[in-house]
Amino acid sequence: MTTLAERMLSPVAAIGRPVVRGLESLTQITRLLLETLYFIVVGPFTGKTRFRQLVFPLMQQIGVRSLFITCLVSILVGGILVINTADQFKKYGVINFVPTMICLAVVRELGPLMTAIVLAGRVGAAFTAGLGSMVINEEVLALKTMGINPVGYLVAPRFIAICVMLPCLTIFSYLIGNIGGLIAGTTLYDIGFWSYIDNARNAFELVEIAGGLVKAFVFGAVICLISCQNAFSVRGGPEGVGRNTMISVVMCLVMIIVADAIITMIMAPLY
Repeated sequence: MTTLAERMLSPVAAIGRPVVRGLESLTQITRLLLETLYFIVVGPFTGKTRFRQLVFPLMQQIGVRSLFITCLVSILVGGILVINTADQFKKYGVINFVPTMICLAVVRELGPLMTAIVLAGRVGAAFTAGLGSMVINEEVLALKTMGINPVGYLVAPRFIAICVMLPCLTIFSYLIGNIGGLIAGTTLYDIGFWSYIDNARNAFELVEIAGGLVKAFVFGAVICLISCQNAFSVRGGPEGVGRNTMISVVMCLVMIIVADAIITMIMAPLY
């Protein structure tokens, strides 16, 4: 009887375990967010944080050192978009709409999204691996022993740095992505140089740019919180660091897409 009951309940358990683990992770990430915001907003007035010595080196690591790969991805994406769409536009005699389409696609969606994906792989993995190594080497425990809160010392500076630098990189992505489209459009499809620039410039509106930057800010927060939470939950030595780093990157990519869909639905009436 017990065996039969276990067999009947096993599909329910197989579905329930991931749901429970997901809810636990969401609770931990929410708690980490609240603690991080406390140290960012209140911490400087209580003398509990010293961001000046920590944030700027992290900004250099996150932003400056990610600029090349971000620009490379952006210029290729802009060119690929033109190659995949210009033939269809040409069939209907509206080839001049290509610049507008490329501009809107890069600014609304692909600029912040591709930049966030690049940083999730490069920076998110580095956050999890670095902080996870500190956990297994008991450096985080040593901080607590010295009366230093690990969230204020390790997470809050990273949160500030990535939430500032990801929108900055997204602005470069806007520019370089449209340059990629310009190169492909003018060389492969005989779109006039100044005609392309005029059509792309007319497509730029403040709400388009602001929407993309809001996405970039949210994506930065998602990457930081998920990466740091997975770092603090590392168990099992170096193998645990590798496992949690992999989980962190996958979770970041999934949650970036989910956040993108939610923000797009919210902002759709404004476009």
